[in-house]
Order: sequence, then structure tokens, then C-alpha cells
Amino acid sequence: MSEKKLDPAFYWLMFYILSYMIALKIVPLTAGAFSVAVVFALIIENISFLIQKLGLKRWLAVLIASLIFFGIISYSIYRVVPIVMEQWKSVSTFVSEFMHKKPSEIFPYLKGDETIKMLKDAMDNIGQMFTSYLSKMLTFVVTKIPDIFTTTLLLVISSTYLVIVLPKLKHFIPSMFPSSSIDRTSEFISRMYSDMKKFVGGQMFNAVVVGLIVWGGMAILGIKYAGFLGILSGITDFIPFLGVIITAIPALFIGISQYGIFGIIKVLIVLTIANQVEGWILAPKVLGDRVKLNWFVVLITMLALSEIYGVIGVLVAVPFLVVTKDIWREYITDYLKKS
Repeated sequence: MSEKKLDPAFYWLMFYILSYMIALKIVPLTAGAFSVAVVFALIIENISFLIQKLGLKRWLAVLIASLIFFGIISYSIYRVVPIVMEQWKSVSTFVSEFMHKKPSEIFPYLKGDETIKMLKDAMDNIGQMFTSYLSKMLTFVVTKIPDIFTTTLLLVISSTYLVIVLPKLKHFIPSMFPSSSIDRTSEFISRMYSDMKKFVGGQMFNAVVVGLIVWGGMAILGIKYAGFLGILSGITDFIPFLGVIITAIPALFIGISQYGIFGIIKVLIVLTIANQVEGWILAPKVLGDRVKLNWFVVLITMLALSEIYGVIGVLVAVPFLVVTKDIWREYITDYLKKS
């Protein structure tokens, strides 16, 4: 009996994936923008699918979905800079005044010169670290503005184009894979695309829930710009494990400028609740029920890809796992069973 051979399409899939991984390392800005554009296109595709249920034609639904999605992104970018700059001044003033206070004024019940001296030294160190960190962060953002502008432009153009051509991509499959198993390959790619849509659709639901929790929580605790923080947390929720950190930066600025130390506590309470709801309830539903991925495997993959590709590695980790899982189940498992 002759040994069962792997489908030739498998080798071509590996070639395309390897080429993509190399491109991501050699031209990270372009390849990274394209990767995010694919995710954006899937988001727009999911939104347009809901809009089409109202009886609108696909092209009109895609146009409306694109305007909604990029409108939200534009609003967030437009709002985040002035808010952070405004709160920066308030936070700097608060930290400066706090650090110049005597420890006996902050902790009136403390006794002993040594204890007070230790607290004074600790407060001075914290103040220096805080100032240094904020300066470095501001410098980093300013130096990255040209890259951000270029990437944003690439994202808008490529995302819109991808949504338009998505239905036509199936016509390119015969020219990219061996004809001996073209039917199987077409079915597999359709199934893989469906899995990606399920993941993105599930992540969209998570983002909406997290955004509403942050919005409602901040509003209840009296934090300013609650609506903006809710929208920002929803958008950044697409960045696993790091989204909450991105939202925390302006949120903490706002909290400190309003309520001082108690503002930090209020913001952390809301973000912790949102993070725990997603981590224990929402994420397992998307990763487990929809795309059949273990959260620990996702975490390890994110860490590994982040070491190789940086932030973009975190963004592509789950899609990479979805593709890997589908290829393994379709080709490797079949080969092992029949060989």
C-alpha cells in the first residue's frame, strides 16, 4: 500500500504564510498596515452584513459601514490628543504640588524622623520617575506622528479596497493553487474566511460590551469624558491584553485631574471590572466557542510574536492561530489519519 501524500495545496499555503511572515519583518510598516487593514475590512464586512438586513444593496451597506467605522476611529483620534494634553497640565500641576508637600501634611499620624525621611525620599523618587516617564511617552508619540499618519492613510485605502474586492477573491484561487485539488482548496479557504469572520464578529460584540461597561462605570463614578473613554476602550479592545492599558493612560490622567488619588482608584475599579468581565466571560466565548482556541495558547503565541514583530505581533496573533488551526485540521490531521 502506497503511503498517503500531503495535498500539494498545503505546501503552497505554507509558502504564502512564510512569505507574509518574512514581509512582516522586512517591511513592518507596509505589511503591518495591510494586516490591520484585513481586520478592519472584516469589521466593515460584519457591519455591512447587519445593514444589508435592512434591505440595502451591498455597495451601499459597505459605504455606510465604512463611514460608521472610520467615523468612530476619526472621532477617537480627534478627541484623544486634546484630552490628553489638557489633562497633562492638570496632572503635572497635581503631581508637582503633591511632591512639594511635607510627608507630615499627607500622613499627619506618622511619628519618627526616620520614617518621615524615608517617605520623603520615596515621594521624590516617584515624582522624578513620573516626570521622566511622561516626558519619554510624549517624545515617543511626537516622533511617531509621521508613521501614524502614513499608516492611517494606508489603512483607510487598503481596508476600503479589500471590502470591495473580498467577494472576487475566490476567482484568484485557481491561479494560486494546484488544480489537482482546487475544489478542496476553495472549500477550505471559504471555511477559513468564515472562521476569521466569526472571530472578528465575536470580538466586535466584546468591544461593544466592554465599551458600555467603561462608559457606564465612568459616568456613575463621575469621571469626565465617560462617553469618549467608552468608545476608546471599545476600539482598543481589539488589541488583546494591551487594549485596557491604552485606555488606562488618558483615563488615569482624567481621574487624577478630577479627584487626585481617589480618581486613580475610581478609574482602576471600572477598568478592572471591564477587564474581568471580558477575561472570564466574553473572551472564552469568542476564543473557545467560536474559533476553538485555548486562551493560554493565545497568550503564549502573543508573547512569541511580540518578541519577533513588536506590537503588530500581538495584533496578528489570534488570526495567525486561527489560520494555523484550520490548516492543521484540514491537512495534517487528515494526513496522519490516512498515512
